Amino acid sequence: MKNDNASKVDTVPLLIDDFEQVIAYSDKLIKQHHPHLLTANIRYLCRNKAPKSQGKLVPGVIKKASPIEKHLSGSEADFIMMISLDVWNSMPAAQRLALVDHLLTRCVASEDEKTGKLKFSMRSPDVQEFAEVVSRNGLWNEQIAEFVDSAK
Repeated sequence: MKNDNASKVDTVPLLIDDFEQVIAYSDKLIKQHHPHLLTANIRYLCRNKAPKSQGKLVPGVIKKASPIEKHLSGSEADFIMMISLDVWNSMPAAQRLALVDHLLTRCVASEDEKTGKLKFSMRSPDVQEFAEVVSRNGLWNEQIAEFVDSAK
């Protein structure tokens, strides 16, 4: 039996580059809503093709930079934000702003009790739930109820 995956060739290579366009969105949001990130060193990158998660395109991700990533990039990045250009280019400005806000909201800064320096980390979104569970059971826990209330 022949392996069909071997015959599939991706004609467009994955390209990753710096992405200065997102900095204006980020600067505005950090000043207004994320002042704890004023001293954070965020590396802004873009990729030409969005990855997929569970069959859906991922418009952007943010992660805490690992020591290896810091070494390879030659920077002291605290976080790395990666935007998928194929999705970004189809978004209106308000949706782009919301995406960057979402990604920045995942970033946390806390003071190290020993050194007094800021330590950066990541947090998960407030709610993780399935639409069908809410459809069957309603606002069954406090986090879901608060989330829905904040959207009103």
